[in-house]
Amino acid sequence: MKKRLSIIIVTYNSQAVIVDCLQSIQKFNDIGDELEIIIVDNSPKFEIKNLIKSLNLDLDIKAIHNPQNGGFGQGNNVGVEVANGELLFFLNPDTILIEYIFSYLLKKFESRKLTAAGFKLLSKEGNINNSFAFFPEFNFVYFFLPIKLINFLVIKLGMFSKFIFPWGADLIVRRKDFMEAGMFDEKMFLCNEEPDLMKRLKFCKVRIFNKSIIHLEGHTTALESSRFNEWFNSTHYYLNKYNLSFDKFLKIEIKLNNLKIKVRKLLGLNVEHLISYVNLIKDKLK
Repeated sequence: MKKRLSIIIVTYNSQAVIVDCLQSIQKFNDIGDELEIIIVDNSPKFEIKNLIKSLNLDLDIKAIHNPQNGGFGQGNNVGVEVANGELLFFLNPDTILIEYIFSYLLKKFESRKLTAAGFKLLSKEGNINNSFAFFPEFNFVYFFLPIKLINFLVIKLGMFSKFIFPWGADLIVRRKDFMEAGMFDEKMFLCNEEPDLMKRLKFCKVRIFNKSIIHLEGHTTALESSRFNEWFNSTHYYLNKYNLSFDKFLKIEIKLNNLKIKVRKLLGLNVEHLISYVNLIKDKLK
């Protein structure tokens, strides 16, 4: 049976969080059997298959083992190859639905003006998380506008549509558009797959819907060096791919973050995360 929506979830040792994710999908499934779920497990052992069976969910779920762990983009590409839906919904395993959204997004995508979308992401406590970001080359916007204002302009008013991308935690695109764009670039293991895809979609109008999904990742004051290295390498690849200067990008990042550190210190705010970030960039430039 042809599906209207394929949810693709890439997992890696995600047994602790995916149960809530799948149960919430069943709870808020308002399109019935027009929905399918493709789970691509990048873990060394294919243990999640038995977990899914034990849940006894009334959902069309296909589980695929992908032991090579080629990263976020490669795992999602594997899922797309077997997906049957007209729309692709890339969803993280650490997300939880809290309201009906499937009929809503199907209706929204009836307009060809819309190319990609995501939802407003919340922490478990109800605080807004990062739901989108500006393309790396426009990252400086965050230094001139407060995040609350940016969220209002993007989520409430639909502004900056051509300069933002939804986080891969909940990214929706048409299958046809995704395939024509060449799918995710598998040379990126983690970070920047989304803006790269947005640049290759033909009609790139992006919206962040004012409906909410819980994303358990939240925020942290610690900056993991491994994740920073993945971000650094993928940003370098992304900017070079589009003939943008990586050195210029890093210099602007250092300059603006140092300014931000000074302002936050004057306001008595924590600057540990920012200092760590700047120092990591400086170490890379040595």
